Amino acid sequence: YFLARKGYTVKVFESLPVPGGMLAVGIPDYRLPREVLNAEIKTITDLGVAVAYNTALGKDITVEGLFSEGYKAIIIATGAHQGQKLGIPGEDSAGVADGVTFLRKVNLNETMKLEGSVVVIGGGNVAIDAARSALRLGASSVSVLYRRERADMPAYMEEIEEAEKEGVKIHTLVAPTTIISKDGSASAVECVRMALGPFDRSGRRSPQPISGSAFSVPAHLVTSKSAAA
Repeated sequence: YFLARKGYTVKVFESLPVPGGMLAVGIPDYRLPREVLNAEIKTITDLGVAVAYNTALGKDITVEGLFSEGYKAIIIATGAHQGQKLGIPGEDSAGVADGVTFLRKVNLNETMKLEGSVVVIGGGNVAIDAARSALRLGASSVSVLYRRERADMPAYMEEIEEAEKEGVKIHTLVAPTTIISKDGSASAVECVRMALGPFDRSGRRSPQPISGSAFSVPAHLVTSKSAAA
């Protein structure tokens, strides 16, 4: 937008089939209506900025190739679209996805309908977005598992409160230990209850597992955190 306003000819190479990056595929439309986002994007393309879709750096184009085509400057702004692994047994089962991947599929209309119980692991905005989206897709129940206390959750408090009003169950001081599967698909999450110990580098008390407190939560779909929480 600002380069175009200064008179530069600009082209955006976008790996997704839609413009907007994480605004388009990482935030549910109930939080950021698509008509609002599209209006913002239109102000950019109306300035003459061209967009090439389904074009990934390192796969479809390279920095060297763009320079050889005559481009004088390249800005790399690929974002952080990859979620984190939990590092627990069973997370490669069918029906388990990180929050970023789940929300991308929802926003690209690749996930249209859910049935059964959904468990979301984490306490950030991505976790709450995934939980509320799962309800909107028809899940019979949605539980958020967070290993610290409610006050430690990184998600916006108003988002947490709205999620609870909609029926999301938030379980604190709980950590997953294993994804239990049946016939290759997730069927439950085995958990352990936590107690808060000394303060860690984040300024929060570190969660410690309570011996003998294991229990399980039914789950037909499990989405995991996308950032450390």
